[in-house]
Amino acid sequence: MRYLYFLQQFFERLPAPAFIKDNKGRYLWINKELENVLGLPEEKIIGKLESEIFGIEEIEEIDRKVKRTRRNHSHEIVYNGRHYNIQRMPIRLGDGNYGVAGVMFDITQKVLEQSLYKLLSFVEEKIMEALGEADGDIVTFVTSFSRKFHAQYPHVAVVLLMNNEYLIGTKDEKIIEKAKEINEVKTFVHDKKTYQVVPIDRFKFVVHVPEHYTSMAKAMAGFLGSYVLAALKVLENQKVYKDVTEKLNSITKIIELWNKTQTLEEYLTLMLDELVKVIPETQKASVWLLENDEYKCVAVYNYDDEVKNLVIKASEDSYGPHIGENKVVELLDAYKLNRESKYKDLWEKTGVTSPNFIPLIGSVKVGDKKVIIISLDNFEGSRFSEASKKVLQIFVELLSTFLSSKEK
Repeated sequence: MRYLYFLQQFFERLPAPAFIKDNKGRYLWINKELENVLGLPEEKIIGKLESEIFGIEEIEEIDRKVKRTRRNHSHEIVYNGRHYNIQRMPIRLGDGNYGVAGVMFDITQKVLEQSLYKLLSFVEEKIMEALGEADGDIVTFVTSFSRKFHAQYPHVAVVLLMNNEYLIGTKDEKIIEKAKEINEVKTFVHDKKTYQVVPIDRFKFVVHVPEHYTSMAKAMAGFLGSYVLAALKVLENQKVYKDVTEKLNSITKIIELWNKTQTLEEYLTLMLDELVKVIPETQKASVWLLENDEYKCVAVYNYDDEVKNLVIKASEDSYGPHIGENKVVELLDAYKLNRESKYKDLWEKTGVTSPNFIPLIGSVKVGDKKVIIISLDNFEGSRFSEASKKVLQIFVELLSTFLSSKEK
């Protein structure tokens, strides 16, 4: 009994839950740490079987093995969302029988870190697989990745939204409506379960966060967001490359139109009619030729005659300071410049003072004395794609080289 007394004294000072049980598996003694873990006072625990407290029948068989073999035993359990490693050892009681003493070590952080590492490795692997299957299509990639994630973690993956509309997953209208209201990484509770919304580009991943995983949910959201965004960038670049490559032949043909014309102005008119077909966001367009400190509008697309043949002094030009030589610029504030222009009244009639007016402007240097300004205009507030910008940039550089050679 003296040994048992010293063991109790030792366990009492441990910063971990500990217990001593009799030969029938009933609690003889527990420390305060175990009371705290169980959320029960000592009098409701002493005399009870461990399986009655934890609801794990296998514990009784483990105890019998420890007493029979007289050897220590280690195993893990989950209780109230926490992970514990329990070290059990045989002890000789005062009546000569053997009981079991044990210490519970909280290993939740270690388990979660291992789970997070495993999950992150899985996400990385499946993102790469989905990229290979997407063939450059963003929706195919996101859908494929989501299906792979759901297949491995059906208790975690819930639903995927695109542009706030259901795409795949569990069609729970209440969860979907709640997710639609959230535009940042954020958790919400529905039907006593915690869910997290992870917005990425125009998509929203909605995942169920099990109780014992809440501490790592934010880290997972950050990792998922960064990896998926990187993958979307890869796909976007692939798409831009594909679009530009497909349009290179059209660009070459536009350059070759020179052979069908007699004057530069005639060429620029034909050129504009074909160029607007290559840049799909274009709704109206104009070409301006700078000579002798004056800009002259020499070609238009969908503008009336009031714009065509308009002459503006270089000193009165609003766009010039924002455009370099052989450059392409998307001017988001062009409407403000037009509102302050000397030609404000005309610009109001043409609609270029509206906040929805966005021009993509290319500046083409021809030799030492001429500059051609190409303005491709959108009136619906639609930004020009990266592919359109690259196509116009390539065209501007080719046209500058070609026309400069003709000037010599």
